[in-house]
Amino acid sequence: MKQFFFLLSVLASIGTMQAQQLGVETTCAEGKQAAFGRNTPSARIMANRGADTYDIHFYHIDLNVSNTSTTLSGNVLINSLVTSATLDTFWFELKDFMTIDSVVLNGVRRTNLIRANDVIRVPLAEPMTQGQEVSCRVYYNGTPASAGFFSGITSNNGATWTLSEPFSAPDWLPCKQDLWDKIDSVWFFATTNTGTKVGSNGLLTNVVALPNNKVRYEWKTNYKMAFYLIAFSVANYQEYLNYAHPAQLMGDSILIQHYIYNGSLAQNKVGLDRTPGMIEHYSEKIMLYPFYEEKYGHMQANLGGGMEHQTMSTMGGFSMDLTSHELAHQWFGDYVTCATWSDIWLNEGWASYMEYIYRESIGAASAASWLDASHSSARNAPTGSVYVPAGSSVNRIFNGNLTYEKGASVLHMLRYLIGDSLFFAATQEYLRIKGDTVSTTDEFRAVYEQVSGQSLQSFFNEWVYGEGFPTYQVRWNQIDSTLYVSVSQTTTTANPVAFSIPVPLMFSATGLGTQTIRVDPNVPVNVFQVNGTITTMQLDPNKSILKDLSSSIFRQNTLGVSVEELKWVNLKVYPNPNQGQFIIESDRDASYQLRDLQGRVLTTGTVQTGANEVHVSTPPAGIYLLQLNDGHSTHHERIVIR
Repeated sequence: MKQFFFLLSVLASIGTMQAQQLGVETTCAEGKQAAFGRNTPSARIMANRGADTYDIHFYHIDLNVSNTSTTLSGNVLINSLVTSATLDTFWFELKDFMTIDSVVLNGVRRTNLIRANDVIRVPLAEPMTQGQEVSCRVYYNGTPASAGFFSGITSNNGATWTLSEPFSAPDWLPCKQDLWDKIDSVWFFATTNTGTKVGSNGLLTNVVALPNNKVRYEWKTNYKMAFYLIAFSVANYQEYLNYAHPAQLMGDSILIQHYIYNGSLAQNKVGLDRTPGMIEHYSEKIMLYPFYEEKYGHMQANLGGGMEHQTMSTMGGFSMDLTSHELAHQWFGDYVTCATWSDIWLNEGWASYMEYIYRESIGAASAASWLDASHSSARNAPTGSVYVPAGSSVNRIFNGNLTYEKGASVLHMLRYLIGDSLFFAATQEYLRIKGDTVSTTDEFRAVYEQVSGQSLQSFFNEWVYGEGFPTYQVRWNQIDSTLYVSVSQTTTTANPVAFSIPVPLMFSATGLGTQTIRVDPNVPVNVFQVNGTITTMQLDPNKSILKDLSSSIFRQNTLGVSVEELKWVNLKVYPNPNQGQFIIESDRDASYQLRDLQGRVLTTGTVQTGANEVHVSTPPAGIYLLQLNDGHSTHHERIVIR
């Protein structure tokens, strides 16, 4: 989902009201809650909705709809399997402004409905057991009110459309709001006036002419789908088709089906014609478009932004960034869905960052312009975490500065931290492992740790669960062939935690050209060997890190101490590599720490002038950092233990 953020203040009261109506969490299976433990539903929501006792496999939605009103009527068949040990009551959600005409459960019309707090409970005549099939058909009608961007269904200027994310599906659809319970297949049949078209998920399998100037559109999808991605839009549409040809399909194509307002093709054609190239680029960079056997498409609506309905996004326009954003959601949000609304940055941060990845295919200037704007937006939120606190309002969930732009910044920094090759390899592995399911932030982190071989817990603690961003002051000096660099930082938060991401410095040196080094901000003085005279030094010129613009870099001849104190003239560490036993030969008394690359301390001690033996008890093989400090300056040596 992407909305034009100037609307947020207008919609704040609407979002808060909707959050209060239903809460901000979806019910997950009790076992899943125990496994991941974050952001579980409140006691009130559990009391209103009950436990997760069944798993939906099939929806058949058959509705009468209009392009001039939110009024709808018809029926919805929900086929599911019992997942609890026993089931004595079937339940679903539907707002109380919708009238239920009848409910047929397992072929029997039921009248003993219990309706409270937008939850309808249907007691069973006989309890059912785990694995048994449940069939529930709900006949209903009503006219939901349009109440802004987050309305479940809206009608405006000759178009009617749905938008269920995050809590508005029960406005128009009997459903179970459970992100974990992806539906295996959905049929969406819609009867409307002849002359209008209905767009929806999947493939259009039939268009049936009916009496009284009516027509029925029959859409079917066999891809797993989260409840909030079921959608339709109806208007006086014209159809425009084009095709994508990803390399993986060996000459075959993906249908791209656009439903746009009749007569609007000329003004929208440039934007629509970008879509095939976007699909091809994303398929090459991350994974083949996941719903290629059906289609991708757009259905135009009068909303201020877009919504990533699976296989057919609902769009207020077709600008480059909006089109690429909603398309990217087909991978991040639809194919892999956030496990809780607290993890929504895995949907929106990714879709935002994919705007940048598409712009990279256009040119460096376009990508750089996007990154500047994204960082500027993220800096508008000096506090607040990318991970959404439980109990937050709708507008906090979809906070543009945090969820979208800072979320994108986190991904850009992760890419910088582990490198392009590993970043895209980890992304492909993440999509492979989590496809057709949901993901928590911690599960996402675990995949990138596995692929990169790096611990990323500190990075996620600081940038996803933590708040704010740093301001850096970098001081450096070169003495002969030794470069000394010191980084100090302040943060935007009241209780600052130092950010540990290495700071990139780019310098030019005679005889060497341009080089980039990474400086540890938590080490008092970083030491590098440079066999040339440095002529220029820049702090993060590629904007790899989200930081305050007042960050600075300057040369300081002594970094606060004398030249002789900075220089460790006769230091030797040998043998290197070793098996955990080595000698430090020092020209002064000093203390030392041996740390792994994640900052964990293996051992500490002191050395005196001369040779000093160091023994490390059964260390894992790897690269370690030996830090020595004499009270004035710090020296570092890389130690390889085999």
